[in-house]
Amino acid sequence: MSNLFFCGGLPKSGTTLLQRILDLHPEVSCNSEDNLEFLAQSFLDIHNKYNFILSSLASRTGAEKFKKIDKGVFLKNLYYLIKDIAINRNEKVKFIGLSDNNFLLKNLVNLSNVFPNSKTILIFRNPIDTALSAWDHNQRLYKKEKSEEHLNIMRIDGELDLNKYIIYRSKLWNKQVKSLLPQTEKISHKFLPITYEDLCMNKKKVIKKIFQHLGCSCDEEIISKIIEESSLERMRKTSPDPIFFNKGRINFGRKELDSVTIKSAINFSNEGLDLVNIQVPTDKN
Repeated sequence: MSNLFFCGGLPKSGTTLLQRILDLHPEVSCNSEDNLEFLAQSFLDIHNKYNFILSSLASRTGAEKFKKIDKGVFLKNLYYLIKDIAINRNEKVKFIGLSDNNFLLKNLVNLSNVFPNSKTILIFRNPIDTALSAWDHNQRLYKKEKSEEHLNIMRIDGELDLNKYIIYRSKLWNKQVKSLLPQTEKISHKFLPITYEDLCMNKKKVIKKIFQHLGCSCDEEIISKIIEESSLERMRKTSPDPIFFNKGRINFGRKELDSVTIKSAINFSNEGLDLVNIQVPTDKN
């Protein structure tokens, strides 16, 4: 099959932009965002139900011996399915990507082991703007779908308070980054971390780095077209839901949050910011 790769990151980190950039390359197919977590949970549910059925049958027939089926049998077939999904996407291009967030972050090393020739691209964004983007996104979904669930996931101690939410998400972001990065040390040659900030400020350089990592052509004409087609304005214009591509923040919440919240959030996420090399802007910036 074509060369397989995975891409994603923490939600609201620029993962959709990354997926669109990749899919714009003529040698690459990465044409939608996946939900492999749904497939994984479904396989585990089937595993549990199947063992329950076997247990019930053994009980009815008075069987003296009953051996449960190991979870790994089902997960092995999940990975076969993931491979077939990738092939089904587009068999004619050299590089096929699966864009996912939750499943990729939970199974970073497993995927690398199961697909030894695969490569991975993860995108990170500072926790304050990530949280602000998530806040706006869930507010929009609440207004559109009238579901309290979109508000409930933002409540901290029962309160819908933006400052508390930013602090909570910054602590969580720091914990997630500190957990993720050490996993990549043994697969550093297969793993490319990028930041949304760098992608916005140095787009051409980062896009070239992405395609060099995969082994794609970095022809100037191709790169220039990708830069043009992946602009925020262009994606808004071509999207059936243009408001999804909102502000593209990279300023750590300045002009939106009070300085105390910003300072606290940065202090709580300093270790993670250092790990992914995101620079905190100075007052002059």
